[in-house]
Amino acid sequence: MNKLLIILTTIVLATTACTKDKNAQLRDLKAERDQLNAKITNLEKELSQSGELKKHVNKTYVNIREVNPVIFRHYVEVKGSVESDNNIFVPAEQPGILTDVLVKEGQMVKKGQLMAKIDDEIIQRQIAQLETNLELATTVYKRQKRLWEKEIGSEIEYLQAKTNKESAEKQLHVLQKQLEMTRIESPINGMVDEILIKEGEMAAAGKSGIRVVGTGKLKIKANLSESYFEQVTQGDTAMVSIPSLNTDFESPIFAVARAIDAGNRTFGIDIRPPHNLDIMPNMLAVVTVNDYTNRNAITVPVNVVQTDNEGEFLFVAKKQGDKWIAERRSVKVNKNYKGKAEILSGVNAGDKIITSGYQDVANGQVITLEQ
Repeated sequence: MNKLLIILTTIVLATTACTKDKNAQLRDLKAERDQLNAKITNLEKELSQSGELKKHVNKTYVNIREVNPVIFRHYVEVKGSVESDNNIFVPAEQPGILTDVLVKEGQMVKKGQLMAKIDDEIIQRQIAQLETNLELATTVYKRQKRLWEKEIGSEIEYLQAKTNKESAEKQLHVLQKQLEMTRIESPINGMVDEILIKEGEMAAAGKSGIRVVGTGKLKIKANLSESYFEQVTQGDTAMVSIPSLNTDFESPIFAVARAIDAGNRTFGIDIRPPHNLDIMPNMLAVVTVNDYTNRNAITVPVNVVQTDNEGEFLFVAKKQGDKWIAERRSVKVNKNYKGKAEILSGVNAGDKIITSGYQDVANGQVITLEQ
């Protein structure tokens, strides 16, 4: 018990000693501070009396740029695709089971090339039977004709033989046409774009078939919002990029649709690519169209235009005596493109707009121009 009292007493004495030491340190530091403050005050007084005291002045540095009228063009960019004027759906003309599909999507075909075939076995048998009947009818007709020319036999027998022969010929012609209709052939030189039939399926006349797209008369097709309807006209220059070929070219707009699509509120434009350009139908195209031009525009960098609850504004540097002052100007912005904004009001030719440091200035503030 005595040992415990001795330990506790020692701890209390040590804590008290530490507290006294810290208090003494605090008194010493305050005394040093007071001495330093007194020295600073005396030194400032001496420098002020001698005129050598220099006060620190905070300066706001900015960059400026004089604005002058320039040509401003605005462009609208949309995605389009390569299409063909010769986009033909070749249907199956004869119903029946499809026995062969001889082409694949994306394959180039020539005019008259066989692309698919419908089962023609029954028609072939009918033709074989009819050819035999026609051969007999022709033989009978020739004999009756010789007899009739010799005035042997009756006229009725001659006319009946002639009718049988001609009827068999007509029937054979019909079957031969039906046989041709079992063949799906390409009507043009082009590319197989879509195959809407499979081997073993029943071909429906007029519905099943193959789509062939000609590659001779290609165009770039794109759709623009109806808000640009009055700004885009036939003959305007368009810039076209074909990403898959890493190819760009300029070409006048060949045609502009005169009706708005009620479904998506757009209208179409057509652009004809150069003849030496190796493009294919359905390729992606990026079309850029100049929808607005002002040859006497005041433009500023988009980033200098700020917005608050009073609207859009920017700062202009004005010279007052030997000082430069920041002046706030409310502006009306029309269009902007690639970092440039067209100003309709609030800035005039010759004004010097603040292009950097404008975030740190206020209306009427003195500013310093960066050298």
